[in-house]
Amino acid sequence: MIKIIKEIPAFFTFTLKLMSVFAMLFFCTRVLFVLFNNPSTNHESVSVYFSAFFMGLRFDLIIASYLLLLPALVLFTIEFFKENKKILLSIRVFLILVSVPALFIACADIPYFSQFGSHINKSVMVWSLSPGYALKLIFSSFYYWGFSLAFLVLFVFYWILIRKLFLNYTKNKLENTTSLKKKFLFFLVLAFILFAFARGRLASKSTMHEGMAIVSQNAFVNQIALNANFTLIKSLGRKETNKEYLKNIASDLKICSAFYSLNYFPKEGVLNEPIVSTAPADSINKLNVIIVLMESLNMSKMGYYNHKNLSPYLNSLAKESVFFDRFFSSGIHTFNGLFSTTTGFPSIYTEQGLREYTKRPFTTLTTLLKPYGYHSYFCTTHDAVFDNMEGFFKLNGYENIISESDFSITESVGVTGVPDHLLYKKLIERINKNEKNSSFVACVMTGTDHGPWHIPVDIDFKPSGSSFQENASLYADWAVQQFMLEAKKQDWYQNTVFVFLGDHGQIMDDPYAMPITYHHTPFIVHCPMVLQASENHHLGYQPDVVRTISSVLKLNYPNFSFGENILEKSRPFVFFSADDKLGFVTDDDLFFYHTFSDDQKKVVRYRELGSENIYEGNRKRADSLYALTQSLYNSAQYYLHKNYKSD
Repeated sequence: MIKIIKEIPAFFTFTLKLMSVFAMLFFCTRVLFVLFNNPSTNHESVSVYFSAFFMGLRFDLIIASYLLLLPALVLFTIEFFKENKKILLSIRVFLILVSVPALFIACADIPYFSQFGSHINKSVMVWSLSPGYALKLIFSSFYYWGFSLAFLVLFVFYWILIRKLFLNYTKNKLENTTSLKKKFLFFLVLAFILFAFARGRLASKSTMHEGMAIVSQNAFVNQIALNANFTLIKSLGRKETNKEYLKNIASDLKICSAFYSLNYFPKEGVLNEPIVSTAPADSINKLNVIIVLMESLNMSKMGYYNHKNLSPYLNSLAKESVFFDRFFSSGIHTFNGLFSTTTGFPSIYTEQGLREYTKRPFTTLTTLLKPYGYHSYFCTTHDAVFDNMEGFFKLNGYENIISESDFSITESVGVTGVPDHLLYKKLIERINKNEKNSSFVACVMTGTDHGPWHIPVDIDFKPSGSSFQENASLYADWAVQQFMLEAKKQDWYQNTVFVFLGDHGQIMDDPYAMPITYHHTPFIVHCPMVLQASENHHLGYQPDVVRTISSVLKLNYPNFSFGENILEKSRPFVFFSADDKLGFVTDDDLFFYHTFSDDQKKVVRYRELGSENIYEGNRKRADSLYALTQSLYNSAQYYLHKNYKSD
């Protein structure tokens, strides 16, 4: 046995040892991933976690094998020549250069998953459009940048090991007397090992894929095995899910037109004239409108899903308003929420609507109300240029922009800018200054309830939560209360419609691969002079906001949107997306979702956060509604690209 071991070439053992090092490093990041992201409601057996970690090893070896292909080939090649220190140095530099991003991605994936409920994929490229803001966001919270410390510790450990391995390699190479013929045979064995590990499996029909990470019915456990480098590379090479939306577009458009009862159906989907209201000025309810999209507000924060009530004031306001308890965000990003709420269109997967759809204005509340003498405001707590908010809202009729630049630098509390209560205060000041005899419409995007969760300290609000995150949610609710108390003192209060909803939700002990708590947001319409307080159970989503508020104002215009007046109309289901996932909820509280990465379809009872997959028992209905969802989605993408997508 000792003789056989001595016959093993240095390049062979060196490569396998390097592979073991990569596997060990990825194992450490996987342990951190579980420690920081495992939902408190998870009580799976140790054997299930063991299966996930074992499958994770296979995914890790795929990445390690690809990283080692070139070094292994070079090391074998130099077996035929004298030792060249420059070549060895080049291999060491190469290994450092490829291992740094691989290890960094694995560490960065931990907080990324916590925020978005999925591993790093090409949707992360959205941040590349605003790198400055992204870096500020990351380095403003230890929770985010703290994982860079884990990266540094692991990298130092890697550096020490690789240095030692190179020293051993040099020593073993000098002592090894294996013939060139045997070295060639060992290289063939090594090549086979690397090839097999790189494919993940030996079966000829299919290589390793995300679906193989599924080891249980538990959505989180099934995410443990995946390596973030693998998911990122796969997503970059994957075609857009809806790339073939034109394939049956004629049929899809007819289905869409019938479903939404569109009474303005342009020839070939092309809009030639702007859509305006035909209602006489003396027939409309000339009410002011203030729409507040609250950062990360979901139903869990109002005590739903057995969660702690972090929005006591909003709960009390809901009882004095029309409160929609089955309302959903169009996507999982702020730009999704702003886009869908203002335009009446669903968000299209990873497309950044505020940047991409700027060819012409949409039919928004501002474009509808401007002919009636309305003035308009868009407010955000941070830099208005971020995500092209200022450009998009100016294009779509918002004349006055209020942002971080309207405040002193000392008033900002973090990367998300000024605290919510100061933004509300500034809006009231501007309205009182400008709107003596005019009506107005305002859209407010708050920011304080977003990581890294900094809240002001020199105010009456005293935090009582158990974490920075809870305190930020409680503060956001307190800020709304201060806003409404101050608004009630104004002459225009009685004549104003106040709307509160989330730009999107937040993952809060959610058992699903497509977290429902990221989409289920309250929708509160407060206008006691016009609307009687009630709890409305109609299904709704963000594209319904324009049509619903327009109905309160008694505006009459041809509908060319994907929204409905949900004060009056109930629909059988609503749909939404999350980068690489598509889902819908039904009027009897079933939640269907399809994850494209592993091609999994599930149907669950989301109200109780039920984890049992009842897809098979509801297959016919689920597949029928999913086909309808795809037709509606294809039509939305077609209309948006035809009329609004910038060249």
